[in-house]
Amino acid sequence: MEIKDGTKLNTIGKAIAVMEAIQSARRPLSIKAIADALEINKSSLHHHIKTLTEHGYLQQDPESRKYDIGLGLVRVGQAYLQRLNVRERGHGHLEALSRALNQTVHMLVLDGAEAVYVDKVDVHHQPGALQCSSFIGLRTDVYSTASGKVLLSHLEQGAQQSILASLDIRPITQHTLRDANALAEELVRVKQQGYGLDLQEHSLGLQCIAVPVLNHHSQCVAAISVSCPLATVSREQLETDVLSALAETGRRISIAMGYIAP
Repeated sequence: MEIKDGTKLNTIGKAIAVMEAIQSARRPLSIKAIADALEINKSSLHHHIKTLTEHGYLQQDPESRKYDIGLGLVRVGQAYLQRLNVRERGHGHLEALSRALNQTVHMLVLDGAEAVYVDKVDVHHQPGALQCSSFIGLRTDVYSTASGKVLLSHLEQGAQQSILASLDIRPITQHTLRDANALAEELVRVKQQGYGLDLQEHSLGLQCIAVPVLNHHSQCVAAISVSCPLATVSREQLETDVLSALAETGRRISIAMGYIAP
């Protein structure tokens, strides 16, 4: 892979080029070797390589001082491969959950700083009842949604802090969290209690509860949620009856993904 100094390459582009250079070489490389492979001035690579190493996407041998692909990149690749089949393995369980509760259920995955709906099982309430406007493929924010909070809460600290720093938090309703500090505190609670809540934070009159789906590495590869109209389901019911059924469904999908409970 050759990149001329005259070619304008942004920060992300340089980071990708560095990792691809090491991958193409199939062996650890020094900074000079990486710079030579990319035909980029060595001094301009120091910051990018340092950042990639700090976040685990590169690792440096303490003796040779050469760089190789880090476990952070491996984990990203594994997470992507795992979530490719999480919808297939989980859909039947979501249908059963929706029938049992007579409520709309979703499955979402994290993509950068957004959550993406990858599955939905809807119910047909009476005319005039509050409906979910979600659809498969819809991208949504992570700070006002129960699933977004669950997905964020299971990230490694560095990745979580990076996303929090990048968020432009805007009030969607009067119940939406106002800033990144409040969200960070909420994420600690979500991780500890094992579920996330959206209490009219994303849509007035609608509340949502979500739990993680874990893989065989105990990594969160998706979140599943139940959306309930406030008029028919109280918060107490949401955190008891609904949560019980939802958590059991999350456990079953996790087992289907290879998760083994400690």
